[in-house]
Order: sequence, then C-alpha cells, then structure tokens
Amino acid sequence: MVEIIDGRNIPIKDIAIFVSKLNRQKSHHIGFCGVDREEVEKALLEDVSEMAAAIENGKLIGWIGADTEDDTAEVWGPFVAAGYDIKIAFDLWENLMNQFPASVNNFILFSNRENKLVRNFAGKLQFEQKTDQAVLRFTRSQLKTLPNPQGEELQQPDHSAFIRLHDKAFSGTYYSGREIIGRLNQTKKVFVLKDQEQLAGYVYVEAEPDFGSGSIEFIAVDPLFQGKGYGKKLLFMAVHWLFSFDSIKEFKLTVALDNNNALGLYKAVGFQVEHKLHYFVKQGRSRIQSGF
Repeated sequence: MVEIIDGRNIPIKDIAIFVSKLNRQKSHHIGFCGVDREEVEKALLEDVSEMAAAIENGKLIGWIGADTEDDTAEVWGPFVAAGYDIKIAFDLWENLMNQFPASVNNFILFSNRENKLVRNFAGKLQFEQKTDQAVLRFTRSQLKTLPNPQGEELQQPDHSAFIRLHDKAFSGTYYSGREIIGRLNQTKKVFVLKDQEQLAGYVYVEAEPDFGSGSIEFIAVDPLFQGKGYGKKLLFMAVHWLFSFDSIKEFKLTVALDNNNALGLYKAVGFQVEHKLHYFVKQGRSRIQSGF
C-alpha cells in the first residue's frame, strides 16, 4: 500500500539519491534539479521549504518539493518511480498544497519535453504552457577552441552605468543591478567591455567550485554598441573565468527556444543543446479535475 507523507520525515540523503538518479533520465527530468547527489542534497537543505513523499513497503517511490519565495513556488517534480502511475503525482500534489502558506498562489513547473508524466500532470491541473526553454552545455574540452578573452572586471567608477544597463535589459528580474554588485566576491564576478571609455556590455557569472558547477546569469550589450561582436567576447571572458576553477568540468545555461539571436550567439561560441524544457505556470489553487 502506498502512503503519502510529509517529505520532511524522510532523510534528506535518501531524497537526494532518489531525485538525482531519476533526474538523469529525460523521461523524469526536471529543470530545477541537478543530477549530482551532493549538489541536490545541498539544494534540498537550503532551498526547498515544502515537500511530500510516497512510500511503499518502506521504499521511496515518489517525491515532490517546492522552492517557495513570497507568493511563488518553483515545483521540484513530481518524481514518480517507473512502474507507478500518475495518481501518485496527484496524491503528492494534494499533500504539498496543504503545506503551502496561504500567500502562495503562483506555481511553476519546469520539465523536460520527454517527461510525459509532468506534461499530463500540468494539463490536468490546468497549468498554462509558456515559452519552451533550452538548456545549453559547454565543456572544458571545448575551451581550446576559444580565443583569449579581452575585457576587465567591473570597477567602482562603472557601477552606475552597469546598474542602468542591467536594470533596463532585465527589468523586474530576480537580481537588480545594485543587488548583483552586493553579491560580488571571489566566486561571483561581473566582466565588462568598454568602447571609447563607455560601458558597452557586461556578463555576470557565478561559480560553485565546491560542486564543480557554474552559471552565466546575465549578459547584455548596450544597443548603441550591438553588432560589434561584443556578445561573443563577453562569453569568452565568462567561459575562461569559470574554467579557471579546476573542479568545473562543464557548465550550463538556459535560454528561451524562440530567442533565436541568443541561441545563435551561444551556439556560435560552442554551446550545445542538452535539454529542451516545457515551462508551465499556474495562478490560483484550483484542485484536480474529476477523474482521479
């Protein structure tokens, strides 16, 4: 008999093993989650605030969690082991819904296109499908194909210009320009290119050397300076810096599949598409339609 319980009653290590193993398969893959057990375990401890688990004969056969901030929950899952049907996913969702604070009314799913269970789950729960996303990958072995980088780290005299460019290019995003400056340290850098002493573009990069991972968070070129190849040069700087950490063997980034300019830029530098993901959103707490 399958029992649905509060996932916080399951050892985090067991959940990390279950999630990281399933997430290596496209048919189970969720874009919010990694595939390295230790990285997943760290994220579960630091980011996931609600979770539900399905247990059968003492064995974990299903799990769902959420990274909640303000009124929005990024849903990790649902993950359901092979041989079990979608009803497990709905039972997990019902348990998770009861854990959310009353303020949470926006939900996001980020699943591989080959993950039929989550696609059906989203449809039944009346999620709205938004623009599909691509996860792009670059490996250390490709570094030798890139030219030496040109540019410099962001310096204090350019802070105001950087804030203006970032906040205009990414209005309302998760970090403002001022917040990015406050985050800068040895593993979080902004690199810039200048044209006639004016800030032409920037790239913001984060490294997690303890987990062998890194990410390009933001990249933008001032419209006045577009068409000069600055986007590629900024990517060269970001890639070279990330691979200055010996533990980083590869890194990934996400871009909208309909953003042909960005996809073309990344592919021209050498990034390869690893995953194509559905992006679903839902407002409100309507329950499952009848039939399950």
